[in-house]
Amino acid sequence: MRFGRIALLGTAALYVALLVWSALVLPDRVPSHFDGAGRVDDWSSRTSNLVMWVVLGAVILAGIPLLARLVAHAGDSSINLPASYKEYWLTPARREEFTARLQDDTEFFSAVTGLLLAAGCALTTWVAVTGRDGAPWWTFAGGITAYLLFTVIWMIQLRRAYKPPVAGD
Repeated sequence: MRFGRIALLGTAALYVALLVWSALVLPDRVPSHFDGAGRVDDWSSRTSNLVMWVVLGAVILAGIPLLARLVAHAGDSSINLPASYKEYWLTPARREEFTARLQDDTEFFSAVTGLLLAAGCALTTWVAVTGRDGAPWWTFAGGITAYLLFTVIWMIQLRRAYKPPVAGD
């Protein structure tokens, strides 16, 4: 089993566990939005909050990998790569490897995005259960900054990983 799939399954298991925990402990009134300082500025019902987290989890952890699978098996025109990359990866000899790599990379990125989502769910549940008026601002800023930094590094790494070899290498 590829690394991306293992990461995705692990994140999905963690996310389901968080949802179960949230369903068991959330009060009737749950924070649904936080301002820039981390204070709760909107509330929702327990049910609508849980439905939101389930839908977001399904889209991130199942929908994105499914979309990547569909794109990888669609026509070449649906794959957005620079022309030289397409010429290299979409030949019959490399297409299977490309499809497997694309799926693995997408599943890994979905897993990382799922971790950000899991952190949001856990933080929301923690605030609701403890009765606090918010969460420390750095929990939001730190999580989002780490995720964005990871995304930039990941995109640079992907560009290098998919770059076709130069003739003579």
